Amino acid sequence: MSRPRTELTAYAGLAASAVALALVLGAPWHAMALAGSLLLALVPAGAAVMCWVDSGENAAQAGLTLALSLATFAIASAIMVWAQAWHPQVLLALAGAGFVSCAARLQRDVYR
Repeated sequence: MSRPRTELTAYAGLAASAVALALVLGAPWHAMALAGSLLLALVPAGAAVMCWVDSGENAAQAGLTLALSLATFAIASAIMVWAQAWHPQVLLALAGAGFVSCAARLQRDVYR
């Protein structure tokens, strides 16, 4: 039996959050930090939501995860620019939130 989409999304969110944080905070080269930033923009925030919601199709699950992540990243960035308080380090909280949400989703499955 294969794993449910939401569980796979949670694992992807955990992995993407951890890798994005490691690359952004500890990368010795700027190109690696850029890759971590792109990963941060593309996966963790959407996975934090979509690990709880099953879309019914694999492609839709991946697409909604990507769309939610990009929208969240863009809205957070726009708010910081509008408030004249640009601090890109704050966007790392998206990885933290994604990690916590995905871990809670997987923990919930253990006790089910």
